[in-house]
Amino acid sequence: MNDSRRLLKQIFIAIVYLVIFSGIGTGVYFLTRPTPMSTSSAPTIYPIQIIWAQPFTSGSDVYSVGAKITNTNFRFGSDRFTYTFYFYSATNELLTARSGTSFIWPGESKYLIEAGINGLSDAPATAKLEIGAPNWNEIQDFKSIDLTASNINHGKGTAGSGKFYAVDFTVFNNTSYSLRKVYVSAVIYDKNNFPIAVNSTVLENLQSKERRAASIPWFSPFPGTPNSVILNISTNLGETPELIGQ
Repeated sequence: MNDSRRLLKQIFIAIVYLVIFSGIGTGVYFLTRPTPMSTSSAPTIYPIQIIWAQPFTSGSDVYSVGAKITNTNFRFGSDRFTYTFYFYSATNELLTARSGTSFIWPGESKYLIEAGINGLSDAPATAKLEIGAPNWNEIQDFKSIDLTASNINHGKGTAGSGKFYAVDFTVFNNTSYSLRKVYVSAVIYDKNNFPIAVNSTVLENLQSKERRAASIPWFSPFPGTPNSVILNISTNLGETPELIGQ
């Protein structure tokens, strides 16, 4: 009888130890097990690239500044970002700064232009552009917007018009929506494909299927000999989000 009770006691003690060691082993496993790798990762979004930025003479002690930028992301656009141009003299002295806001489509190249800058202590020799953090939005299968310019003509202003130079064109809104604002930028290039003048305008309330004649003038002489012009036409997708689903 004593032998049976002793055997049962030994079995009971063995079971207790087995339970204790099993619990310790399980706890160690959960504390030290490797963290599972996530099968999904955040998409890579590249910053907006600055192709060039430079100041321009727009008249007597009046200057403009322009820059060409590119969004290399074809799935992401920004309905708003901030930017600042800094003007420097030939001795690298900071003369002034000019800030603004803009937007950019997926895969778009465009121009940022600020005009009518005066009151500087010296003529700007160089300009630097800084772009703030864009408000990125993912846009799947973006196919651009059917917004075009045609009948583009550029040349000296006619006598009595008060214009030194002008770029005339027609904008066509071939979308199904009226556009509250359409932004048009013009860059004049010389025969060496060097930009020598910039300017811009805004067309308001461009209706669906509307064709509208417009002009971007320069009222004061600028240096260099014009050879060609590039127009950039754009609208903020954030103002007409229906365009994204076209």
